[in-house]
Amino acid sequence: MPADQPKQRLVLVLAAMTLANAMILVDQTAVPLALPNIMKAFHVGSQDSQWVLNASLLPLAGLLVLGGRLGDLFGRRRVFVLGTVLFAGASAIGGLAPAMPLLLAARVVQGMGGALMLPTTVAIVGATYPAERRGWALGTMGGAAAVAGALGPTIGGVLTSAFSWRAVLLVNVPLAIAAVLLALRHVAADAPRTERQHPDISGTVLLCLVLVGLVFGLSQSQQSGWSTPIVLGPLAISALAAIGFVVRERRATLPLMDFKLLRHRNYLGASLSQLFAGMAEMGLGVIFPLLLIINLGMSPALAGLALIPTTVPMVLIAPLAGRWYDRVGGRAPLVVGFIVLAISGGLLAWGVYEHTFLGVLPGLLVYGIGLSLVLTTNDPVSLDTIPDADAGQASGVSATAEQFGGALGIAVLYSIFHAIYVQQLHAGVNASRLPDLSAASYRAFKAGIEAAETTGLRVEAFSVKLQAYLGIARDASERAYLVTFLAVAGIAIVGSALVAWLVRKSPGPMQDSSVAEPEPEGASA
Repeated sequence: MPADQPKQRLVLVLAAMTLANAMILVDQTAVPLALPNIMKAFHVGSQDSQWVLNASLLPLAGLLVLGGRLGDLFGRRRVFVLGTVLFAGASAIGGLAPAMPLLLAARVVQGMGGALMLPTTVAIVGATYPAERRGWALGTMGGAAAVAGALGPTIGGVLTSAFSWRAVLLVNVPLAIAAVLLALRHVAADAPRTERQHPDISGTVLLCLVLVGLVFGLSQSQQSGWSTPIVLGPLAISALAAIGFVVRERRATLPLMDFKLLRHRNYLGASLSQLFAGMAEMGLGVIFPLLLIINLGMSPALAGLALIPTTVPMVLIAPLAGRWYDRVGGRAPLVVGFIVLAISGGLLAWGVYEHTFLGVLPGLLVYGIGLSLVLTTNDPVSLDTIPDADAGQASGVSATAEQFGGALGIAVLYSIFHAIYVQQLHAGVNASRLPDLSAASYRAFKAGIEAAETTGLRVEAFSVKLQAYLGIARDASERAYLVTFLAVAGIAIVGSALVAWLVRKSPGPMQDSSVAEPEPEGASA
C-alpha cells in the first residue's frame, strides 16, 4: 500500500461527506430563486409556494435525530448510502413532476433522505479523522457546506433562467451518485450487526408532530389570523406532543434523544447556535429574493448573482474560523459571529432605504462574514465533548436544530414581513387621497405583485388604475424589510448571549461512551 494512501483516503472521505452535506444546503437555498417559476408553472400563489420549501425542511428537521440514531445502531455508511439514494431518487421525481402535489411529495421524500444523510456525514468525518485533526476536518466540511449553501441562490437563479426550475432539482442526481460512489470506495465498511435493534419510532412521531404543528400553525397565521382554529389547533398539538416527547424519552430504554447529552455545555450551546443561525439563513433566503426582484427590479438570475457577496466572505473566513477554533475553542468565534450577524441586520435595514443594490451591499457582505463564523464553528463545538459512540445522535440533534430553525425562520420572518407589509399598505392607502381598493382590484394588484416575483417589478404590467398604488406598496414593503432585518439582528443578539454563557473551551476529545459530568459553572473560557 502506498505510504500516502491513508492521507488520500482521509481527503476523499472528507470530499464525499462535504459534497453530500453541501448538496442538501444548496438544495434549500437554491429553491427560493426557483419559486417564482414554480408558481407560474403550477398556477399557485406565494403562500402555497412556501410549502415547496417546508415540504422538505419539516421531514428533514423531524427525522434528523432518528437518522443519526440509525447511523449509530445500524452503521453510518449504510444509513448514509440509503439516505443519499432516497434523496437522489426524490430529486429526479420532483424535477420531472407534472403537478404540484407530486412535487410536494417528492420534496417530502427528499427531506427524509436528507435526514439520513446529514447527521451521518458529520459522524463519519468525526470517526475517520484523528482527534488532533478532527476540529479542522469538521470545520472544513462545515465551512465548505456553508459556502455552497450561500452559492445556492446564485445556482438557483442561473439554472432557472438558463434551463428551468426543474434543473435546480435534477442537478442533485449526478452529485448524489458521485457521493455514493466515493463513500462505498473510501468510507470504512460498517461492522456486522448481530443483535436486534429497536429504534424509537414513537419518539420520532412525537418529535415530527412538535415541529410540523409549530411551523404549520405559524405559517397559517399570515392568512387566517392568530385566533382561528387552523392556527391554534396545530400549535396546541405541537405543545402536547412536546410534553409527550419529553415523557417518552425519559422512559425509553433506547431513547431517540438522550437528554443527558444536554449536560454538555458546548453541545447545548452549539445546538442553540444552530437553531438561531438556521432561522437567519433560511428565513433571509426567502426575504432576499423578494427585495432584489420586487424592489430592485432584478431578474431571478441577476438576483442570484447579486447574492454572491454573501458567499465571498465565506470562502475567505471559513478556513480562518476553523484555525481560530483549534486555537481558542468555539466560544470566541461564535460570539463574534453572532455579533457580526446582528450588525448585518442593522446595515441591511439601513440599506433598504437607499433604493439601490449598493445600499444593501455592505449588509450582504457583513452577513456572509457573520454566518460563516457561526456555521463553520458549530459542528466541531457540537461534538468536542460528546462520546464517540453518541456522535451520530449528537449530530442528528444539532442538525435538527439548524433545519428546524430554518423552517421556523421561514415561518416567523415571512410572517413578520407579511404582517407589516399588509398593515403599512392599508395605512398608506387610508392616508392618501386614493380610494380603497375593491376586492377585485386588490386581487388583481396582489396577482401583479406575485407575477413580478418572476420578472421583476414593471410598472407597465399594471393597469393605469393600479399603478397609482405602487409607490405606497413600495413604501410598505420597505418598512416590512426594515422590521424583518431588525428582527434578525435581535435573533443574533440572543444567540450571541447564549453561546457566551454556555460554550467553553473543550477539555479534549472523548473516546468512551459514558456521559461526562457537566462542567462547573465557572469554567474558564
